[in-house]
Amino acid sequence: MRRGQRIRVAKVGTNALRPLLILVITSLSCSPVLSEPAQWKMPTNRIYTNSVGMRLVHIGPGTFEMGFGDEPLPQELITRKSHFSYGDFDEHPTHQVEITEPFWMGTYEVTNAQYEQFDPNHRKWRGRNGYSIADDEAVVYISWHDAVRFCQWLSKKEQLPYRLPTEAEWEYACRAATATPFHTGDTHPVTSSQNSQAPLTIGQIPPNPWGLYDMHGHVEQWCHDWYGPYEPHPQVDPVGREDGLFKVSRGGSHSTEPYYLRSSNRSGSVPDDRQWLIGFRVVLGEMPQTSGLPAVTKSHERYVRQNVPHDIEKGPDPQRPYFKGPRPFVKIPKDAKGPLFGRHNHFPAIVECPNGDLLAAWFTCIEERGRELGIAASRLRYGHEQWEPASPFWDAPDRNDHTTAFFNDGKGTIYHFNGLGVSNRGLAIILRKSKDNGVTWSDPRLIFPDRDARRNVVESVFRTASGHILLPGDGRGGTILALSSDEGRTWTDPGGSIRGIHAGVAQLRDGSLMAFGRRHPIDGKMPMSLSKDMGKTWEYSPSQFQPLNLGQRVALTRLKQGPLFFASFCKMMMITDASGKQRPVSGLFAALSTDEGKTWPYKRLISDDGPGRDIETMDGHPVTMDRHRSEFVGYLTVCQSPDNIIHLLSSRNHYAFNLKWLTTRPPVASAPAPPAARQLPGKHTLSNIYRPKGLPTQDSWEWQFAGSGSEKDTINLVSEGSLKIRTGEKQQLWLRSEKKDVFGSVDQKKGFTAQIRTHILKTSPRRRGVDFELYDGAGSRYAITITDTGVYWYEGLVLGSVFLDFEEFTPVAEGLDNTDAMHTYRLAVRKDRVVQIYRDEKLIGLKRYEYRTPRDPYIQFGAGHGVEALLDYVAYDLNGAYRP
Repeated sequence: MRRGQRIRVAKVGTNALRPLLILVITSLSCSPVLSEPAQWKMPTNRIYTNSVGMRLVHIGPGTFEMGFGDEPLPQELITRKSHFSYGDFDEHPTHQVEITEPFWMGTYEVTNAQYEQFDPNHRKWRGRNGYSIADDEAVVYISWHDAVRFCQWLSKKEQLPYRLPTEAEWEYACRAATATPFHTGDTHPVTSSQNSQAPLTIGQIPPNPWGLYDMHGHVEQWCHDWYGPYEPHPQVDPVGREDGLFKVSRGGSHSTEPYYLRSSNRSGSVPDDRQWLIGFRVVLGEMPQTSGLPAVTKSHERYVRQNVPHDIEKGPDPQRPYFKGPRPFVKIPKDAKGPLFGRHNHFPAIVECPNGDLLAAWFTCIEERGRELGIAASRLRYGHEQWEPASPFWDAPDRNDHTTAFFNDGKGTIYHFNGLGVSNRGLAIILRKSKDNGVTWSDPRLIFPDRDARRNVVESVFRTASGHILLPGDGRGGTILALSSDEGRTWTDPGGSIRGIHAGVAQLRDGSLMAFGRRHPIDGKMPMSLSKDMGKTWEYSPSQFQPLNLGQRVALTRLKQGPLFFASFCKMMMITDASGKQRPVSGLFAALSTDEGKTWPYKRLISDDGPGRDIETMDGHPVTMDRHRSEFVGYLTVCQSPDNIIHLLSSRNHYAFNLKWLTTRPPVASAPAPPAARQLPGKHTLSNIYRPKGLPTQDSWEWQFAGSGSEKDTINLVSEGSLKIRTGEKQQLWLRSEKKDVFGSVDQKKGFTAQIRTHILKTSPRRRGVDFELYDGAGSRYAITITDTGVYWYEGLVLGSVFLDFEEFTPVAEGLDNTDAMHTYRLAVRKDRVVQIYRDEKLIGLKRYEYRTPRDPYIQFGAGHGVEALLDYVAYDLNGAYRP
């Protein structure tokens, strides 16, 4: 029998003799397992109370439209989900479903007291993380298998066919002949248990028209079905897919926004998952006789060759430098809204398959904390030049699937590790394996089911010299390790913590572990962590590399030829070119060490060293690649194929090169020409003006205030149209507007203009003054700070906040007197992403854009420490770049 199947006893005769019995193999359900065949003595009343105190209500046959429907959701349901006005992708297509047989459904979810009659040991789960303490609260921390066993126990106890509802039966009963988002209409039924830590007492709000309580937002409820996409044609008594990865749960839960509590919304998880969101209710009635729909295959699983090519180890001439790239591996339409998303694709993993293919996987979503986040995959088939279009790889419905890691064990097996959570924090970790080059996978197994300690797995998995599989992951404020000595069956945590998250880890020849992480720099450098006891303890020291920031992750591995390979990001790092001279480079680079990480004598920018051209980085943002610059952002992952080619992925692109390219000095390059001024059309008054009439957060532009202290502490309305900003020696602030009808509709391809009119009263030496920053939503940032004597341009790290050191600003113009009166400072941003900076009507400087991590467009102003200034207005025009 296949996974998830059972033997069902079915009646095929009704004569006076004992009915003829046959064995039918069907998908595992919650149908009863009885010691001998039985004639069911089904209830005859509409309301039935069984021997354990459960009340069940009769649900008659009928037909309904299953899925989202036609009308967009009301605005109050999508305040944080504006991209999903027509629900989630898996709620479509809407299709007609007929339920042909009556059933009884529990009027409430199963409670602690009821469940513990079956399993008294469950009491140890009561109150975990503050949820479900009392007898009459809905039971949680119940796996799908637990729910099945309870139904089987109850069936045997009562000689009645208890089971879980099919997904169709659940939605049919939840809707109770309604077609709106909730059985109450467009507004969800209010219940305190939608709040975190609230009691899960059953039946505290009115039932739906069919007498069922808590169908919206109490606890999610397991259903019978394997999860899969809907089919468009009408169905009769559907039972879901015949196989799958996830079992469906319905209804949404406490601690969840109303969007996910709708009648049509679908959730689910692996059948072994136990968590605080999921419980169940039972159905009384025979399982429908319908067959499940076929399981769905993805494009990266189709037509995959299983033989190993005879020339798999033959690659480019190792004595000649070889470089290819960038080749995009993220191929998703920009307007895609599920199961693949065009908006944000990040956090890749790569593995070389035994057949020579490369398999890449990464998360795809609208926002990283969103429940829509799933894992996409693409395959680069052996001998092919381009990656295939992406397809879904792992996507637990309404679960945040941060993040993915691969491991090739060198014996024909690929390991896939993945997070499973509600948000991007507090993840369970699953493991599955493939022995056929990623076509099929073993059942997902929870190797770290406890969500309290871990967050993210990190793509730096390898086998140690002692034979352990080493799996890094974020936790305890840095990166922690898990070790397995039995091919992934059991895991131990050595107990120490690497300095910095998302760390790349490698083993040195002496058995020590070396790691480089993000955050927590030492002496202004990326931290290096060393462990001589396999991760029990670590020593920290500054490396020679610049620290990482948001949107960046290192790659670290040992090459087959012996050296250590390292890739990261830099800002104005010096490299040695073919002439023996040094020159600065910025962006993605690689380094090589031949002395176990003591020195890194070989460093190269990851670039084709050609003439300047725009390429796309994370989420399609344009960046310039030439001999001085490359990608500024991305999570890196690396593998080496049998032909010794190194394959490095950023969050969007694939670069392939050999060891000879890494050890060859890059060609000589002349300094990049500074941007030249252009004669722009003039426009004295910009079309959109913010002239304050009160505190900024109370204004129609709806500024977002952030900083130490409060808005009222630092901002005063002096008179109509004039604000005074005052920060203390330990205070700073900024105010940002991201509204679509303010600056949020900016289009870099058209160019744009913005200006601020301010009077500097006081600034502190070598500190920022009044800040003015623009971000176009496509990777380009333009930011200045105005002090009492100068204007300075920010060219520092890729972070998005202006809470940064003054040392990361360079002069645009100095020797000014900005304290004598109001002055106007204009940023005219050209289509080529060069900004012309004006003070009053005089051009004082030109600067190219600076890259920052992706987010929505914004316009903001603020102030550093110890600033006093008056603000007259902020203005912008999105129709082009204009001189005053």
